[in-house]
Amino acid sequence: MQIETSRFGTLELGEDVFIEFPWGIPGFGNLKRYVLLEHRNGPFQWLQAVDDPAVAFVVCAPDVLGYRYAIPSDKGEPIDLVQPDDLGILIMVCFDRENKSLRPHLRGPLLLNASNRKAYQWVIDTPELEQVLESVERP
Repeated sequence: MQIETSRFGTLELGEDVFIEFPWGIPGFGNLKRYVLLEHRNGPFQWLQAVDDPAVAFVVCAPDVLGYRYAIPSDKGEPIDLVQPDDLGILIMVCFDRENKSLRPHLRGPLLLNASNRKAYQWVIDTPELEQVLESVERP
């Protein structure tokens, strides 16, 4: 299937690489299909919307920025997670080019089930954040 993107041009991808967000991502509820694309062979990736060429988010694994989540088991239910090892976690990242800094969106990790390629954004309330997020040494 050909996918048009504003950053990468036209891509030829099989539907087996698509990630389905059944409820969309907050603010982008109409976009349900995404694909992960490498970003310069580094720790960051692009989460590109399949159905809107202009929508893409920079994401990375939380440990890249020194964080780890303790995911309660019930958070896997919306994506039919059976095996804990199938859970992937990504966080969205904003780059501030002017200040040469980045800001991770720690309250909204993306939870992905690798076995069925379903995902959703878990929005964490402030009191809960301290219970599920810890700082760790960067790899």
